[in-house]
Amino acid sequence: MSSIYFLRGAASMLFAAFVLCLFWGCSSEPPPNPELVVVPAGWFEMGRPYDSEGQPDELPVHTVYLDEYGIGKYPVTNREYVTVLNWALSRGYLQNQEGGPYDGGKVYAYNKPIAETFASAQGALIRFSGGDFEALTRDGHNGTAFPMDDHPAVLITWYGAAAYTNWLSEMNGLTPCYDTDTWERIRPVPNGYRLPTEAEWERAAAWDGRRHWRYGVTSDTLEQSQANFYEDTYANPLELRSMPYTAPVGWYNGTNPVRLSEPDVATQDAASPAGAYDMAGNTWDWCHDWYDAEYYAGSGLANPLGASSGAYRVGRGGSWRYPRNHCRAADRYWNWPDYNSRYQGLRVAISPPPETP
Repeated sequence: MSSIYFLRGAASMLFAAFVLCLFWGCSSEPPPNPELVVVPAGWFEMGRPYDSEGQPDELPVHTVYLDEYGIGKYPVTNREYVTVLNWALSRGYLQNQEGGPYDGGKVYAYNKPIAETFASAQGALIRFSGGDFEALTRDGHNGTAFPMDDHPAVLITWYGAAAYTNWLSEMNGLTPCYDTDTWERIRPVPNGYRLPTEAEWERAAAWDGRRHWRYGVTSDTLEQSQANFYEDTYANPLELRSMPYTAPVGWYNGTNPVRLSEPDVATQDAASPAGAYDMAGNTWDWCHDWYDAEYYAGSGLANPLGASSGAYRVGRGGSWRYPRNHCRAADRYWNWPDYNSRYQGLRVAISPPPETP
């Protein structure tokens, strides 16, 4: 009788594994479940409300209405990114440069560049080894080997950011938001993950319901105790031996030290008004929008999606390599959608936000 129960139990386990494979492509890792902050519906003042610094494309200040949405509490990490890449690989989505099945080097999908690996670009924080993607380990303070799992993913194109949100949606049984033939966002917006719009990003970074803070740390000043950015020297809290000098996401939480060599000097809790972290410095976040320097002059009042077309996509937030003025919440970075860098990453958004159990 015991052998019969054993066989029944084994069959149940095999069936469960089969079901998981149907959803996750037989990946050994469950799908990432991003931690989100929920931003309530309402109006806010978008744009630079001061004259002491900034660029013309941050003006005019204009009133924008946004429906409720969720946005990543942290940027997407290398652990999350490689988990999704491994799933996409198991589904046959990934390609090499010639359009064939992926076999190493730079990652392509849908005939677009997606991301770099250690074999294709200096400063990459992930590698493809033994048929799987994995995060690297790098030397830092006192020769310590630091895993890059919880550092923000970098060297990702805008296409790679949008594709990540589609694949993450599929893994979680949600409807993807991007048409990978046109790279337009599907309307009405599905229930899957996507990139935040510029307006959504700025609202979460700067608006507290009454005023627009200069930096995404709920402050009008910024120090290296609050964010990972460049000021005479790199903040580099882990004292990594080589670029990129990223920090683990959420490092500036009021508990961790500013640098490991100064353990008694604590960081400040640098959450944005919405409760998100790393919205100043560490890595730029790709946003959904096409860049248009004049867009604010005729920006729509409700749920603006940015220009209808363009040459560049927008990034927000500054990075470990950029000075303080580029870490302002109103600052607008832009680059080609097939561009990647050691200071460019992403965070996800979703609308409506999932219900909390």
